[in-house]
Amino acid sequence: MQDISSRIQKLARNLPGVSVRTELLYRIPYQYDATGLRGQCGGVAFPEGLNGLERLVREAAKLEIPLYTRGAGTGFSGGSIPLDGGLVVSTERMARVLRFDPETEEVEVESGIVNRELQDYLEPLGFFYPPDPASLNFSTIGGNIAENAGGPQAYRYGVTRRYVRSLTWMTSQGEVLTTPPERASSLLIGAEGTLGIIYAARLAVLPLPETYRTALLVAGSDGRAMGVAASLISKGFCPSVIEFIDSKTMRCVSEYRNVSGLTTDQSNLFIEIGGSREEVDGQWELLEDFCSTKGLTLITAQDEGEREILWELRRSVSPSLARRGITKVNEDVSLPLGRLKEAVSFIHRIARELSLDCYIFGHCGDGNLHVNIMTDRRRKEEMVRVAEFVERLFQWTVALGGTLSGEHGIGLTKSPYLDLVFSPTEINLQQGMKRALDERRILNPGKYFTL
Repeated sequence: MQDISSRIQKLARNLPGVSVRTELLYRIPYQYDATGLRGQCGGVAFPEGLNGLERLVREAAKLEIPLYTRGAGTGFSGGSIPLDGGLVVSTERMARVLRFDPETEEVEVESGIVNRELQDYLEPLGFFYPPDPASLNFSTIGGNIAENAGGPQAYRYGVTRRYVRSLTWMTSQGEVLTTPPERASSLLIGAEGTLGIIYAARLAVLPLPETYRTALLVAGSDGRAMGVAASLISKGFCPSVIEFIDSKTMRCVSEYRNVSGLTTDQSNLFIEIGGSREEVDGQWELLEDFCSTKGLTLITAQDEGEREILWELRRSVSPSLARRGITKVNEDVSLPLGRLKEAVSFIHRIARELSLDCYIFGHCGDGNLHVNIMTDRRRKEEMVRVAEFVERLFQWTVALGGTLSGEHGIGLTKSPYLDLVFSPTEINLQQGMKRALDERRILNPGKYFTL
C-alpha cells in the first residue's frame, strides 16, 4: 500500500496540468460503488481531454500503478472499486459531445457524459440513443459500454453493443487507438475496463418515434405475469418496452411515489409502444383485444404528463427498494424467455425458505431479471443465508441455460461463480487475452477473469 502510495505521489508530480488528488476526502467516496462494498483507493485522477488521459496512462504504465477507470460509480457488481490502494481514473471531466452528424445518424461523445445528458442533447434535434438503463440519470456512456448496458428498451432496440460504431481508447501503455467493433473495440464492450481505457465513442442514434402509447397492465400473480408477457409476444406484440414489476415491488413504488389508483396486490407489466401512428395504433389494438379476452386491466396514460408519471414509477423501482433495507444485494440474472414464469416462482420460493425479503423486477422481453434482497450486512447470520440464496440462484439459472448477468457485469461480486458458466479452457483463453492486452496487469486488476 505504501509503495503504491509513493508511486502515485510521484505520478502527480510528473503530470502538471492533470489533477491527481490523494487527500482522504477524495479517496473515501471513490472506494465504493452502488454495491456498498469498500475498496482501497490510493488517489483519484481527473484527466480532461484525450491528451491529459494519454499522459496519465503512460506515466502510470511506467510506474506500474494499477488503474481503475470509473464513470459515476452506479455499478452493482463492484466493477469500478479500486483494490490495494490503486489509482481511480475518473472520467467525470471528460463529458463533452464532440460531434453530431444527422445525415449518418451518429454522435461522438467523451466517455464521461451521463446517459441522460446525451438524451437531452439529442431530443431537440429529433433523435434518441436507445440504450437507457434505469440509472440513465447518473450512469455514464463509458460505464454503459464497459458493462454492455441494456435497459427497458432493450427488447426492441437491443443493448449497447449494437450502437457502438467506433471507440477511441488507450492500451495499458497509453497508445491511443480508434477502432470499429469489427476490430479490437469489440473486446472492450462489456469488458469492464479490464482490457483498455475508453476515451470516446462514436454511437449510432435513431430518429425519435412519431408517437407513443404507455400503460400498466395489471397481470395477476407474479408467475402469471410472465405467462401473460410470453403470450402477448407470441401473438406478434412488439412494444418498445415490456417490463415486469412484482407485487411487492409495486407496493414499494406506490408508497415511494405516493401515487393512488395503482393495483399493488398484483404484479404489473409496464408497457410502451413507440413508432409511427399506424404502427402504434395496430400494436395498441392488439394489446387491448388481448386484455379484453383475458379479462386484464390496462391503466393507460392519456397524455404526455401521465406518460411521464408512469415512467417515473418505473424509474423509481430501485430507489423505492433502497428504503426497505439497510443494504441491498442486487443480482441480475438472464434466462430464456420460456423459463421466466418458472424463474419468478423459484426465486420467491428459495427466498421464503431462507427467510429473506426478496423483490423482483426486470426486462421480461429479453429475459433479464433483477433480483433484490433487502438485508443488513452487519447481521452476519443473515448474510450467510444471502450467500446461499445467491449461489442457488446462479446454479439454477445456469442449469436452465441462463447467464450470471444481463447488464450489471461480473466485477467483484460474481467472479467467484464464473466456473459455473465457463470451462477451465475458456477461462484460460480469457486470461490469455487479458495478458496480451494488459501485460503489466494495471487495468482494473482483480476483476472479471482474475489473474
